[in-house]
Amino acid sequence: MSKINNITISNFKFFSKEETIHLEGKHLLLYGENGSGKSSIFWGLYTLLEASLKDPSETGKYFLPIDKSDESLVNIYAPLMSEISSRKEHSNSYIKIQDDNAKTYELSLLDNRICGDSYAQESRKVSDFINYQSIFKFQEFRNSETPDLYDVFVYSILPYVNFASFKIKGKILANASSMWSEYQDGPGFTTNYKGDRILVYKNSPQYKEFCNFEAHFNSEFTNLMDFINVNAKSRLNELGYDMDFQLTYGHPSHVKKDKNYEWSPFKIELEITKYNGKSVHIKKPHVFLNEAKLSALATAIRLTILDYRVNTITAPNALNVLVLDDLMISLDMSNRELLLDLLLKEYATKYQILFLIHDKNLYNFVDYKIKQHKQDVLWLRKEMYVGETGIPKHEAPEIIDGESDSYVKAKKYFTARDYTVAALYIRKTLEEFVTDYLPEEYCKNADGKFIELNKLWDRLLKYTNSIPPRIDNMFKQSKLMILNPAAHYQKTSFPIYKRELLKAFGLIDELKKLNIQVKILLVDKNSKLIFKHPSTNYSFEFQLTQDMIRGKNEDPTCKIITWQYNGVDFYSFQPRIAHGTPPLVSETKLGRIIDNLMKISVLGITKDMFLANTYIDKGTLKEALA
Repeated sequence: MSKINNITISNFKFFSKEETIHLEGKHLLLYGENGSGKSSIFWGLYTLLEASLKDPSETGKYFLPIDKSDESLVNIYAPLMSEISSRKEHSNSYIKIQDDNAKTYELSLLDNRICGDSYAQESRKVSDFINYQSIFKFQEFRNSETPDLYDVFVYSILPYVNFASFKIKGKILANASSMWSEYQDGPGFTTNYKGDRILVYKNSPQYKEFCNFEAHFNSEFTNLMDFINVNAKSRLNELGYDMDFQLTYGHPSHVKKDKNYEWSPFKIELEITKYNGKSVHIKKPHVFLNEAKLSALATAIRLTILDYRVNTITAPNALNVLVLDDLMISLDMSNRELLLDLLLKEYATKYQILFLIHDKNLYNFVDYKIKQHKQDVLWLRKEMYVGETGIPKHEAPEIIDGESDSYVKAKKYFTARDYTVAALYIRKTLEEFVTDYLPEEYCKNADGKFIELNKLWDRLLKYTNSIPPRIDNMFKQSKLMILNPAAHYQKTSFPIYKRELLKAFGLIDELKKLNIQVKILLVDKNSKLIFKHPSTNYSFEFQLTQDMIRGKNEDPTCKIITWQYNGVDFYSFQPRIAHGTPPLVSETKLGRIIDNLMKISVLGITKDMFLANTYIDKGTLKEALA
């Protein structure tokens, strides 16, 4: 099976400029706030693949300017231009996809080559587009009506289902929708002895052929109903419902007169036959069941029909795409989880799934389930917001890649006018900037947790001389907003908040221009160290009062805490000083301490011995200096 690598949409519905969505053949989880153009992706892909089943003359109306076609899907801000060779006016409105076999499908006013393309047709028949509206069609009946799913099957199912082929009127038909159209056309015409054009005679070969065709169509439709009735029950059970149903196919009928042909449509009636273990005969499910149960029932039927369709496809390189737009909006949370488990376990291996969601909590839940199924690397995450573009400015989609870096996300959210989230990503960008330059031990507290941004900034200033005072002032002016953007948003007026964000972007741009050289911290100020003699009962404990920094301050001042020799604290190696007398000078240079210890002959201390046997939290002083 083929998968979509790229989707390009230009001047179509909410898209007012060319936008390419890179999928890399992966599944897509897309959050789109209301009005952001999420469903424009759904309808763009649908329109493109649906065109493969249409005559070229039928597709142009979608790409004419809105004042020239009531069915125009062109963005209202799209400018008119002329094609160079034909001088034909158009709005540069198109949909294009490229699959992982480098095959491209495109549809526009100037390019309708996808119409009749056999691979595109097979792709449309094996792929499916399910949104909330298509699920709601199963329950869109008045209380007084007995539901007939004729319209659902005619418009949403038969065009994409193949039956066993049948030759009639010199042509071979396999598509169910084409067969139904043929049935409505009737058995054909002939000319009587008077020269009048009349319907074929009842005893003619043509009419017998038509009656055989009618029987074939009914038989194939009955087989489809049997497939759904047998298999959809398990799908419904997988969605958490102990419920069974029956779809009943009512044959169409016709009356052939001499000059007139009349037909009556088939019927598809839905009856609940079992509910929570109890046999029932509920002929109006839309009255008995709530919306969540009806949605689950409709979803089970659609997925079962999709299983049926897959078995009839002959092109191995067809696109297998399942586009779901707010599919779970009417399901209970427990049933959403069961549906996700089913989709991720079974359908994610057969289809490239595009999951479009307008509910951020549901988006996060789907993301959690993807990770729970260990499919994380197979999915891309993207978000869509209402942004601004053009002069004069107008609304347009702003697409944010889940894999983008923090600075790109900050700018995208700013364009989308989600200033609180933009501020959070500015903070993250600054944290990443500072921690990229600081060694890891600079960025963590003693308990191993990362320290706050303002402390990270102070350490960057401390261990580098590359930050000019002007940029330090820019950081300090933005710090309140960066450290607590949500609180700031509540207290500051909207225009000021936007202005503060622009200043923060300026700070990051200035930081990126700097050539930062960080001094290497060897041992932190206030670190406690203890020398333990390797062969004698002697120890010496002290604390740094300055950072030990490579090349700048490798001989910091130290505060002497205590020492002992053979169990005697403050042992004096000088006869004139009594044991237990603390040092007269509490702070001295580390080098001076080492020199003094090396002078005590009974200890035999060397500099290398001191460094190798002086311990800090993470090892020895010798290791810290390496």
